[in-house]
Amino acid sequence: MRAETEAAIHAVSLAIDIADRRVGADEVTSKGGIDLVTATDVAGEDIIRKTLSESFPDHIIVGEERGGEPEAGKPYWLVDPICGTRPFASDVPLYCTNVALVEDNRVTAAAVALGRCGEILHAERGKGAWVRKNGADVRVSPAAHSNTLWVGGRGNLIADIARATMLDRRWFVWQFSSSIAYPYLAAGRIAGLIHIAPHLSSVHTAAGCFLAEEAGARVYDFEKDRDWDLDTRSYLLSATPELHETLLGIVRGCRGDG
Repeated sequence: MRAETEAAIHAVSLAIDIADRRVGADEVTSKGGIDLVTATDVAGEDIIRKTLSESFPDHIIVGEERGGEPEAGKPYWLVDPICGTRPFASDVPLYCTNVALVEDNRVTAAAVALGRCGEILHAERGKGAWVRKNGADVRVSPAAHSNTLWVGGRGNLIADIARATMLDRRWFVWQFSSSIAYPYLAAGRIAGLIHIAPHLSSVHTAAGCFLAEEAGARVYDFEKDRDWDLDTRSYLLSATPELHETLLGIVRGCRGDG
């Protein structure tokens, strides 16, 4: 395993420990509208930044709370210390810590720590996706048998998609404000994911998309009708090729072009 991957795993393990112990969880402020931040978010990002900077001082860090900008020709890290701050603030364990390494405009390694379960999913390009628990790594893969979808975002189109899937007796539809759904799909715990997030940067989604892709899922930009990249904001993740076609048909039907 690359040193970068191990560093990402270590960094998210430190941040999720702070979150799981709820250090600073009661210090909640609003970023505007319904978007929250806690002192835990900031502390988590700070420990990730310190850990990664000590190992790779020449890398840039772009974080949800402290900001940062990529520099041409330099590797950089995307850091989201708590994705799912609203459930976290409510003491609901649907949150995660995301770290992704970007080299030459592509994610090449990622780690996501899941709140309060002791699991860290990780991947590096071309080597599959794995879950580490109790010191052991087990390979993960997507599965469609759950018939569970996660649908997220705002606006008329995602509301129409949520309604269409909820009215179809085939699906169990989940909605919660956290990108933990992405590693859930990579690990075979949910079958599909539809997410419209024009207001979110790839800080939130790059690690999860990469994990799902390396696990074997189809990760697609349905706005641009192509595979995902760091500019994607309309996500369709599917456990199997057949499910991809089914879900893409639902999206196109709700959009009025299928």
